[in-house]
Order: sequence, then structure tokens, then C-alpha cells
Amino acid sequence: MRAAFIAVSALSLSLLSRPVMAQGQGAAFMGPSARNLQATAALRPVALSSEPAATVAPEATLVAAPGSGKRTGRILMIAGAAAFVTGLIIDEEAVWIPGAVAAGVGAVLYFK
Repeated sequence: MRAAFIAVSALSLSLLSRPVMAQGQGAAFMGPSARNLQATAALRPVALSSEPAATVAPEATLVAAPGSGKRTGRILMIAGAAAFVTGLIIDEEAVWIPGAVAAGVGAVLYFK
């Protein structure tokens, strides 16, 4: 019985591994085409001011939207509180401690 279970398990794993092997980067790796790379290289960042693009700092395009800290904080508080309560219910410190930390970071971002 045990040998049959091992044989069936090995057979099922070998059948499941074929799609995974097809997704690997083998000799026939299909990446982005040259046309896609040229189109991506042609894109230019949008300048936030009327100054030429060479004088605009790259950090100017990475400004967060107003109010995004509240949204992120609210999400972190909810997810952290859920992890905290779940960790307390299942009595697992590896779950409730990070949940409490995430909820605390979310509260700081929300009330900032």
C-alpha cells in the first residue's frame, strides 16, 4: 500500500511539473520583442513644470498623491488588526506581533 502511494505521488508530481518546466528560461526563452523595447525606450516622463525635462529632478515625478498616507494607514490598520486578532485566537506569536506592528504603523500613517 505504501509503495503504491509513493508511486502515485511521484507520477502526479512528474505530471504537474511539465507546465512549470515550460515556463522556465530555457534555450527558447521568449522575452519582450525588439519592437516593445524600442517603444518603451521612446517613452518620456511627464514634467510637472514648464522647465525643460533636463532641469526637472527625477524625484519630482515620484510625489505621492495627497491623502494616500491616510488610505495606506487605514489599510495597514485593518490588516494589522485582523492579523493581531487571528494571532491571539490561534495563540501564535509569529502572527500577532507583526499584526500589532502593522496596525501601529498604519495608525501613525493615518493620524499623521
